[in-house]
Amino acid sequence: MRRIASGFSVGCADGRARRVLRTIMLCGGTSLFALSAFIPQASGQTIPPSGKPAAKKSRVASKQPQAPRLEEVTVTARKRAERIERTPISMTSISGTELAARGISSIDKIQNLSPNITFGNVASNSGVANAAAVFIRGIGQTDFSFGVDPGVGMYVDGVYVGSPVGAVLNMVDISNVSILRGPQGTLFGRNTIGGAVSVSSLTPNSTLSAKADVKYGTGNRINSRVFFNVPLSRTVFANFSVGSFMQDGYVHAPYQKNQRELGNQDTLVFKGALRWHPIDKLNVTLRGNWVRDRSNGAPFVTTGVNPSSTGSMIALANHIAGGTLTNCTAPGCFNSRYYSKNTNYGTGPDYSNLTSWSTSATIDYDLSQYLDLKSITAYSKSLGKFAQDRDASPLPVNYVADLYQEKQFSEEVQATGRALNNRLHYATGIYYFDQSGYDIEPNQFYVLSLVSGGQFTDKNYAGYAQATYSITKKFNITAGVRYTEDNKSFLPNQYYVSTIGAPILSIPPGTRIVPYERFHNNNARWTPMVNLSYQITPELMAYTTFSQGFKGGGFTQRLTNIAPSPPSFRPETVNSFEGGLKFYGLNHRLRLSAAGFFTFYDDVQLLVADATHIGPYYTNAGKAQISGFELEGQYALGDGWTALGSLGMTDAHYTQLNNTVQGLTLNSMFTLVSKWTANLGMAKRIDLGRYGTMTPRADVSYRSRYNADLNAIQYNTLIQPKYILVNLSTRWASRNERYYFQVGLDNATNEKFMAWGSYSASFGNYLKSFDRGRQWYFQGGVSF
Repeated sequence: MRRIASGFSVGCADGRARRVLRTIMLCGGTSLFALSAFIPQASGQTIPPSGKPAAKKSRVASKQPQAPRLEEVTVTARKRAERIERTPISMTSISGTELAARGISSIDKIQNLSPNITFGNVASNSGVANAAAVFIRGIGQTDFSFGVDPGVGMYVDGVYVGSPVGAVLNMVDISNVSILRGPQGTLFGRNTIGGAVSVSSLTPNSTLSAKADVKYGTGNRINSRVFFNVPLSRTVFANFSVGSFMQDGYVHAPYQKNQRELGNQDTLVFKGALRWHPIDKLNVTLRGNWVRDRSNGAPFVTTGVNPSSTGSMIALANHIAGGTLTNCTAPGCFNSRYYSKNTNYGTGPDYSNLTSWSTSATIDYDLSQYLDLKSITAYSKSLGKFAQDRDASPLPVNYVADLYQEKQFSEEVQATGRALNNRLHYATGIYYFDQSGYDIEPNQFYVLSLVSGGQFTDKNYAGYAQATYSITKKFNITAGVRYTEDNKSFLPNQYYVSTIGAPILSIPPGTRIVPYERFHNNNARWTPMVNLSYQITPELMAYTTFSQGFKGGGFTQRLTNIAPSPPSFRPETVNSFEGGLKFYGLNHRLRLSAAGFFTFYDDVQLLVADATHIGPYYTNAGKAQISGFELEGQYALGDGWTALGSLGMTDAHYTQLNNTVQGLTLNSMFTLVSKWTANLGMAKRIDLGRYGTMTPRADVSYRSRYNADLNAIQYNTLIQPKYILVNLSTRWASRNERYYFQVGLDNATNEKFMAWGSYSASFGNYLKSFDRGRQWYFQGGVSF
């Protein structure tokens, strides 16, 4: 069965000058429809990095509506190809075709397709407009600071992405996205204690093909994508893709330059790959990626002040202006005229500019039919400038900026194979990771100005081994272990620039906040796992797993109080117990999976802002327990109908707290974690004969209430109530599936939920970032 290649050529439409120029560049100034007569029809088959046929994703067979069935799904979560229903891991796999069918062009939307995951784009105490905050089963991280690691690992084409900055990927040249739930510390390593998100790109193959698409919608949204696959010779194949993503902002900013709006998008992506396949045993794949992201700034507003924050800088400003925190009417007062849900009155320039590039080389060699060797070498670099007026007013209360650079090099060598008459399957390897960079922060507060941040290095060494042994044809035991050394260093370059003066605060300019010397935080851990699986029937499998994971320690980067050294914190660890069932039957029409888990979570790392510090800081807050379950299903009902859905529950609560945090209690909710998540999707494929097919679709997702405060402390005004999202679309495809046109309405009920919030007692105002709300779009494409 052939995949539908998404694409559209009619993109050279009228619009603003930059949009027109970019679309002309993508379309080459010529309608791609006019080229269709000269380019042969492509099969659209995807080849994974191994050079072997791509995993087919769940979709109803279109040629035999009288005998519907789901397609086979093959995954490599255990470093070898396995059917997903025979893989004893709680996971979701979403193909690029499925993402395109739903009109999804940004990876953060996968949180609406999988249980117990939050994938947010947050501006945590900074102006960055592209920073991933990913949580799985209640564990993750909200900040991009070098001083702390993510709790969910992000992997792109087998390469670990060390920084959340720029990790909210646009969907260009995507083959599939896999979400692995629970600790993945043995095969994937540190910083996967919540789970992992793995993104795979299309790999060059021997078929000449091309596709393009354009989407136009709310806020002058113009998304344009072009993809080419070209065989250069009998053994060398290449692909290349370009993506442009543009949309106006939706938070008014009357005092910003040109009265521009916050929350816009202006992103350009170039990707390319080259594969050399000289013999059947050898595949060498080179990849490159370049992204330029320009934004007016993250969308946020101030909605009010905390009446109890009488010691805050806003209270001081109002006092100097002749009023009080909650009663001040003079021109220099901070009051309700700056409170809004759709307007930001900040005067300090907000912006988020990021340029990044990466390259990787994957060498895969089948030494024999029993042993495969693989090397993955990668390098990347990012440069960014971010700024944000966080009081969202003309008063100089809280303005932050970042000068950011990050680069990383990694090398992994894997050996996978089988032995003992195929009863033993194993994977072993060594891993090296070297990350360095700086984040210099010239910040301006009401009572002082300072430079914060500094230079960071992180070197990581690891070795791992995992094996699965078949005791019988039905009963398998898997055991593995990983040893990791994690060595971090921090060279703080932090000093005061000016202060408001006596009697409020007087510190000589140039006074260092911490010594200008390198500090170290080194840790080593063993992370084992044991799994038992039993194939009860050919359709039903049961499994149970014990696994451990850890997230590296680090430093508090943003300091304001003079100290002998930057505060450090220990690694956090988990011990996880999981049991599950997987079913694939009813003549291949139904696929179900269920998993339950219980996690002991120790030395929980929290980003906190309380009255004891001007800026946010990290601490090991204590211990927690997390329990829950996931249910997922796909069903080919027949007569063109398909259904899929999931239900997740995450019950996360603290069991023990240290006395290092003010305002945190055993009843405090975890940040950005909903107890209940659910989704349901229905689609009907209607055969129009020689006129093609029509597929209307409805997708509904639900999230229960959550604490939106990125700084961990729970405030009633920063609790986002439960909400339901409804996405509707209809897609027409030509009979040969060369052309398609799609119309959609996302967030049809116009739910303007709070994506994230922030509060610091030192400043006193509540920050909130709301969703854009209802969005419509038209999208069309062509493939050859």
